[in-house]
Amino acid sequence: MNIGVIIAAGGQSQRYGVDNKLFAPAGTSCVLVEAIKPFLGIDGVSRVLIGVHPSFSDELLAALDSERIEDPRIALVVGGDSRTQTVRNAISALPNDVEIVLIHDGARPFVTQDLILRTLAALDGADAAVVTVPSRDSILRLKDSQPLDRSKFGLVQTPFAAKRDVLEKAYKNAKNAFYDDVSVIKTLGNVKIAHVDGDPQNIKITYPGDLVQPLTGCGYDIHRLEAGEGVTLGGVFIPCAYKTIAHSDGDVPVHAIMDAILTAVGERDIGHFFPTDDPAYDGANSLDLLRKVMCVARQSGKQVGNVSVTIIAEQPMLAPHILSMKKALSPILGISIERIGISATTNEQVGNIGAGNAIAAYATVLLK
Repeated sequence: MNIGVIIAAGGQSQRYGVDNKLFAPAGTSCVLVEAIKPFLGIDGVSRVLIGVHPSFSDELLAALDSERIEDPRIALVVGGDSRTQTVRNAISALPNDVEIVLIHDGARPFVTQDLILRTLAALDGADAAVVTVPSRDSILRLKDSQPLDRSKFGLVQTPFAAKRDVLEKAYKNAKNAFYDDVSVIKTLGNVKIAHVDGDPQNIKITYPGDLVQPLTGCGYDIHRLEAGEGVTLGGVFIPCAYKTIAHSDGDVPVHAIMDAILTAVGERDIGHFFPTDDPAYDGANSLDLLRKVMCVARQSGKQVGNVSVTIIAEQPMLAPHILSMKKALSPILGISIERIGISATTNEQVGNIGAGNAIAAYATVLLK
């Protein structure tokens, strides 16, 4: 079974702004290239036709070249004044041996191969297959403010799949611009359309805010230990026979979290914000410093999504104190304790940490 893929990318992104959304950064490339990639790994795909506006064809070729995609199955066709015309142009360029056609929006960069395969499988016994997701919001008919039962409606995604002969006949009859491929197929009347459960992540990029990407950051801190009465970790004082040698309170997990947040937003590390030669931070409470770092993150328009911390120490025993650490960090980070992961391990008596001479922590954060 030969499969032809049509990527509808003929628009000029008038709602997105000045730039064409299809070439906005996404993944390791741009929106359009990321939308193409998953189809190249599907068995049976013999042709991938990209309907693109002529003024953007060079930009697309450069984006493909940048990703080192040199696939002989890929060809460009001229995008039309409407989506319907773009798809019609691509259908006319399909090789004769193509039996099944997949049509996908070039502005959907997060499509997965799993969704593509499920859509193809749904064609067994059907003329076409449409991908839908349920509406999360209530639906209102605008002309008379009449509420509608949202359980009876689905939001359409792509890819759309159809048998070649059915698709050709439908688009041959399509004289006007239609909303989508389903509305074109429905003009044939008696066709069997299978429904496929979609993917909430498979969004269509329409506005600049649709492409806001989460940021990740990692941090590390280590402090030497000396004889003392206890250490502060995660904002919690833990009595033991040691104390950290530090300018502030030596709270290594909090210091690691702060560095992770700062690096995620492209800032310098905590040594720049809280210099060790500044007496203002002598013995400082690290939770107070974390509050200041959170202000930096918010000024960058970011908030914490989740935090993962690993503390490395031979002693003291940390497991009984982890919940208290989460409770101390939660209100400052602005997330629930379920979004804070803290684990503790030893260094298996290796190096200074293993000898009980130091304590360290790694932290990873997700900002959104």
